[in-house]
Amino acid sequence: MKVVLYREHGGPEVLELAERDVPEPEPGEVRVRVAVSGINPTDHHTRAGIF
Repeated sequence: MKVVLYREHGGPEVLELAERDVPEPEPGEVRVRVAVSGINPTDHHTRAGIF
C-alpha cells in the first residue's frame, strides 16, 4: 500500500511517499478498506510543529 510519511515538522517538502506491506489482522481484529480520507486543522498544526 502507499503511505505518506513525515519524519520532521515542516511544509509539504518534508512529506515522503513510500510503499508498505498491507498488515494482516491479528485474531479479533478486522481489516477496513478506506475509500476516502482527509485531514483537519489539528493534523496540519501537528505536522507543522505548532502543537
